[in-house]
Amino acid sequence: MFNPTKGKVYMGQNLIWVMILLGQIHGCESCIQKERLALFELKKYMISIATEEESNSVLPTWTNDTKSDCCRWEEVKCNRSSRRVTEIAFGYMNLKESSLLNLSLLHPFEEVRSLEITGFSGLFDDVEGYKSLRRLRNLEILDFTSNNFNNSIFPFLNAATSLTKLFLLANNMDGHVPIKGHFLIFVGLPSELRDLTNLEVLDMSWNGFNDSIPIQGSSEFPTKHRYGSYMGGNLLELCGLDLSQNEFSGEIPVELGGLLELHALNLSHNYLSGVIPRSFSGLKAVESLDLSFNRLHGEIPPQLSALSSLGVFKVSYNNLSGVIPEAFDANSYVGNPFLCGKPTNKSCKSNNIQEADNE
Repeated sequence: MFNPTKGKVYMGQNLIWVMILLGQIHGCESCIQKERLALFELKKYMISIATEEESNSVLPTWTNDTKSDCCRWEEVKCNRSSRRVTEIAFGYMNLKESSLLNLSLLHPFEEVRSLEITGFSGLFDDVEGYKSLRRLRNLEILDFTSNNFNNSIFPFLNAATSLTKLFLLANNMDGHVPIKGHFLIFVGLPSELRDLTNLEVLDMSWNGFNDSIPIQGSSEFPTKHRYGSYMGGNLLELCGLDLSQNEFSGEIPVELGGLLELHALNLSHNYLSGVIPRSFSGLKAVESLDLSFNRLHGEIPPQLSALSSLGVFKVSYNNLSGVIPEAFDANSYVGNPFLCGKPTNKSCKSNNIQEADNE
């Protein structure tokens, strides 16, 4: 016979277990206390260096409420299982002039993999800044876009040895890029970054580098996996390189054709001269190649049309001449009056090429 009292007991016990499970699940969804407090300290620091007009609107979802889950705060992402902070972005605001980045505030975030930081003029403490980057052992993506670090930031970046992607665009860098010795042969990469052996993407666009793209050292040197005679050591597996919107001059180094893992190369909006290296035909993995708005001359290597992965090819506004490879769109060649053939519908006559050679 059904006992209503006994049934209520069972229902009560089941309800208790449901509440316990819900509490555990809710607890798993919350970020850990140490990182919540660290984020709030970071917010307080940002308020202290923000302009008066900006200070009241700094990271409004970052609150000191213990019931607030920091994994749900704006510009913060966490690992779903551990609930540790893995991504942080801050700095998109009006900061006081000469505001410095205090990297020691990031020490508690032991599992952070991505940092996006903008608007600063330098590091609060150079020595501690270097140590701070070394402590972030899981950091893979470092985005320092639109700061004012200039060339002085290079020595400290070498501490972040786990980096796979580094963005330094629009950082007021200028002059030539220092390269020392025979170890680093890479285009434009400072010797201070020699320990970034995992780097896959490097963006130094929108700066003011005004030297040639340097290739220095001996032709034989140790690479990550073997001895090689074509390209510099630790960036053999680079898959993305952006040096656009600088003032690089001189010829494009033929050694760039040895970056066999390269998927995207952007050298546009510089003052590069000479011809397009035939070694680029070795870039079998390249999907995007932008050489537009330079001072290149000569013919487009016909071998480039055989690059099956190449979907975006831009050489507009140079001084190229000769027959256009038919594999690419007409917009790729705008601003080269001495190119001929399809897709320009301009016949290839000897006088066109002669005029270009006399430029």
